[in-house]
Amino acid sequence: MSAATDTLRTAETLTEAGVPERQAAAHARAIDEALGEAVGDLVTRDNLRAELANLEGRLYRVLLVQTGVIVGAVVALIRLIP
Repeated sequence: MSAATDTLRTAETLTEAGVPERQAAAHARAIDEALGEAVGDLVTRDNLRAELANLEGRLYRVLLVQTGVIVGAVVALIRLIP
């Protein structure tokens, strides 16, 4: 994933500062690649919301099963006690 950097502008800025044009272009590409790797694994808000919704659904299912088991156990104990 490439970061949203303007490599042409970066190269132009470096060239204006006295860096040779080929070297400035190489630096701009290196910066873009480094930033791309750094932000490649970041989570977006939409991804986070989707994961949280999935987790919430799983949690509700587990709680429903747990409640069913507890109610079943209580009913079984009540029937066993005379």
